[in-house]
Order: sequence, then C-alpha cells, then structure tokens
Amino acid sequence: MFIFLLPCLCSSQNDSIQLKDNSILIGEIKSLARGVLIIKTSYSDSDFHVEFKKVQSLSIERKCLVLLTQNRRRYGFVKTTELGRFTLTLPDGTEEQYRINEITKLDEIYDQFWDRFKGSFDLGFNFTKANSFTQLSVGTELSYIDPKSVITGTLNALSTGQVDVVDTRRTDANIEYLRLLGKSWYLMGSIAFLSNTEQALDARISPSLGAGRFLVSTNQLYYGVSMGLTYNIEKYVDITLNKTSTEAFIFNNFNIFDMKDFDLTSNLNIFPSLSESRRLRTDFNVTSKYKIISDFYVKIGFTLNYDNQPAVEGNEIDYNFTSGVGWKFNK
Repeated sequence: MFIFLLPCLCSSQNDSIQLKDNSILIGEIKSLARGVLIIKTSYSDSDFHVEFKKVQSLSIERKCLVLLTQNRRRYGFVKTTELGRFTLTLPDGTEEQYRINEITKLDEIYDQFWDRFKGSFDLGFNFTKANSFTQLSVGTELSYIDPKSVITGTLNALSTGQVDVVDTRRTDANIEYLRLLGKSWYLMGSIAFLSNTEQALDARISPSLGAGRFLVSTNQLYYGVSMGLTYNIEKYVDITLNKTSTEAFIFNNFNIFDMKDFDLTSNLNIFPSLSESRRLRTDFNVTSKYKIISDFYVKIGFTLNYDNQPAVEGNEIDYNFTSGVGWKFNK
C-alpha cells in the first residue's frame, strides 16, 4: 500500500527541465517525490533539488508510471509540447495532454525485471551499562512495480535483553499484492506474520483478501482505505490456547510526502472478529525517515498492537519505539 511513497528513478542522461525563470537543466532526472525534483548534471558535483511547482517544462526519455491528481494513473513517455503542459505517449502510441501541475509523482518502469525492485534496510542498537540493557532492531522493505501491479514486502524484528528480566522479542512481516483497477480502485491480497513475547504469541499467520480505493492523492498527501476478510492461524506459548478465527478488516493508509527530506507513513488496521464474540484487534504504526546524506537516513518508528481478548490477561496492549540508521537502494 505504501508504493505511493516510492520515488521515481528516470536515468536517461538526456532528460531536461525548464524552470519558470527560463533556466534549463539537462542531465539525469533521479527522482520526483514530495514535491521536489532531483536532477543530476555533468557540470555539477552535487545534484540540483528543484521545487516541482517551479517547473514549466520537462522531458523524460524512459517510460514512467505517472500519478496525477484525482487518483488518475497513466503509463508512457513524458514530454512537454507547450509550457505548463506535457504530452503523455502511451505504449500503443496514443497521446494525452495534461498540465504539469497535475503530476503528483513519477515512477519509472524499467524494461529489466530486476531493475523494478526498490527497497531499504535499517538497523538500530541501544545499550545501557547500568542494568546491561540491550536492544537491537532490524527493518527491511522491498517493493516491485509494473504498470498494473504493486508488490510490497516488509520485515521488522526487535529483541531486548536485561539482567534479571525475561528477554523480549517481536517479529512482524508482511507481503502484499495490489492489482490496480481504473483510476481509484484496486484488488489486494496479503499474508501477515506476527510473533510477540509480550502477548505470549508464538506465531500469528493472517492471509487476507479484499478491495480498496484511493480516496485522496495530491502533491502533499495520500490516503487509501481497503476492506475485506482475514483468516487467523494463532499459536501461543500455551499450546492449549492455539486457535483459528475469521475477521473482517479495515486498512487505513495515510502518508504525507511534501516534507523535503522527510518521509512519514502511517497505518491503522482494524480487525473486528466474525467468529469470536466481541473480539477486536487493532494494529497501528507510524514511521518517519529523514535523509542525512546520499541514500542514507535516520528512522524513528512507533508500533502499537491491541487485542481485547489476549491469551494472557493484562497484556491487551503491546507497543514499542524504534530508532536507527538505514540505506535505500535503487531509489
């Protein structure tokens, strides 16, 4: 769901932009995201960061998936034919005209399969000598995109240890597939995994199927909602508590991306049970990443899990804060 935070990578050496003051830059358009266009030129040691609202003309030699206002999506070559507007040439040769300020994001679709993957990896470590407290966190994300499909996989692991205290471990992973339909709708399928010592949960495997709609998609933010059914397979520390259940789900994804070097993503997932009386689960997380240099960033995250019918009474809520340093690749 989070593909609308992914930057575009258009790597032709002959891309060009013209600004409203008539300045022209020629080189390699590296990304267009969060309202900022980055272009690399042969005559500068550092990349140019240009506010996209100041661009009145652009030309990109590689095919791109173009995200427009009002949740419209198009795929093809981008080239300005008159100032303030551009022509999008579709794969079948059809040409469409749009205003430049209608673009919210660009994602290049590479011809080579492996070039369509993008991802990140981050690592955090904390240590306190007084009580020998240690905490290690690891996070990874990998995404694939083509004109009609988006696949996103994530893995986050947290381990803490302290003298005279039982170690705490938490692992959550998710793989999600979206099939884009028209300008606003999509079908989705996912498989989530959670292991959480705080809630005495050895493993919860949750395949889900549903459909969703992009409600808001602008130059500043993105908000999407999806609904469907989830089947839970739960295994606990006490094996007598092992069970399966069926739930409905409501996924809310809210992202703000016009923040220069900041990325902010937030998800609120609600699971009312269909097979267990009055059971309700909620998962919430918010993550902020700040670019520090090149492809490296610092990360701060917060995650909360709520279950009003946990295996161990008193452990309805589990939450954690994480921080670390990470690296993005193929961005």
